[in-house]
Amino acid sequence: MTSAVALATVLGSGVAIGADATAGASSGTVSYGVLSCFTGPLASLGEGIYQGAQIAQAQVNAAGGVLGKKLLIPQGDTGCDPVEGKTALLKMLAGGGIAGVIGPTTQEINAVEPVLKANKIIDEFQGGDTTRDTQTDPYLFRDSPSDSQLGVAMATYAHVKGYKTADLLFYSDAAAQTIVAPVKKTWIKLGGKVINIYNVQADQSSYTNTVAQVIADKPNVIFSQTDAPTVAVLETEFKQLGSTIPWIGTDVTTSSDYIKAFGTANAHAILTSVMGTSVTGQADSYFTAGFKKLFPSQAAAGPLSGSNYAYDAVITLALADTYAKTVKGSTVSKDMTKVTNPPGTKCYSYKSCVALLKANKKINYEGASGSIDFNKYHNTFGPYAPFIANATTGNEVQGTPLSAKILGDVTNCTTTTACLAVLKADGVK
Repeated sequence: MTSAVALATVLGSGVAIGADATAGASSGTVSYGVLSCFTGPLASLGEGIYQGAQIAQAQVNAAGGVLGKKLLIPQGDTGCDPVEGKTALLKMLAGGGIAGVIGPTTQEINAVEPVLKANKIIDEFQGGDTTRDTQTDPYLFRDSPSDSQLGVAMATYAHVKGYKTADLLFYSDAAAQTIVAPVKKTWIKLGGKVINIYNVQADQSSYTNTVAQVIADKPNVIFSQTDAPTVAVLETEFKQLGSTIPWIGTDVTTSSDYIKAFGTANAHAILTSVMGTSVTGQADSYFTAGFKKLFPSQAAAGPLSGSNYAYDAVITLALADTYAKTVKGSTVSKDMTKVTNPPGTKCYSYKSCVALLKANKKINYEGASGSIDFNKYHNTFGPYAPFIANATTGNEVQGTPLSAKILGDVTNCTTTTACLAVLKADGVK
């Protein structure tokens, strides 16, 4: 067990903490730590990640666990803060037995990555940080698409809706700021006009001047991401000035707290949230069945935002450990793509994939969030869809998805003419 003195010493470093990070291999359990914010205004991020991890944990254990050992998923609360995140990780690692980490999000990744890398622990990063689009850490894998893809999806959806002019209204949180550039770039490529970009401090008592300026701009649409307390003030002031300008938000704007702050009926009328979605098919069926079994009281509302990515993260890591016949990160890091990327027999559940591995078959796990095909930077790509809150319950209802191919084509086109041509070829008006 790492002493209190040793723990304090490594708070400012990225070196290995001294405890055996894979100590759980010698016991009857294997632990994947779930590291995210479970308190504070963005606690919904952690709730979604943990829900997905729980669904996967149940399926892994029902199929015999990881290498015959029961899977545990201890939590570490980062509070969405870098310092708290590093402290939470070190506490998690202090007892040994952590064979992998699911999380954290963009706010904490730069603080915790050096510790994870020094301890050779696989990290299934759950954030959209665009600086990770070309990352080279051998132990970091991202099952959720980058915010660069979220930004592309938001702008593409707005184009499909026929909007021509836009304001961008984001708060200063690091995760929100990574979305601004790809939204702006894509919107302009698609022929849209950005009138102004407004960055506001979170949780202020009034935004009267900013709100008045946005209304004066007369945009067709507002691209936005803030937390719930911020939007509660913003949208109250927009309503007071008679504004009904449509909003396009992100996965953060789908949380129940955000919808309540926006006003449920008001959110139904003018807010569309764009976020990554599960693909229909066998993997989604396993995910959905597992969700309904574990969370029957939430069946009507559906899985939480981000839960599908965390679900796939746990499954892929468990499969990589199974393939490698070890939970040792330095070995498993080289084997992750051997269970996720083609070629190989496609499989859609932990149980069926393990059966193929035991039969010495090369597998290609297809996830609930889409094909988990890591590129050379350990990033994946997937579909996005618009979601609109039910006017009475606030539960999100999904619209027609934008496929990974459509978003890839829009990402790669360089001129308005070329972008409109590829959208037409993809069947998008």
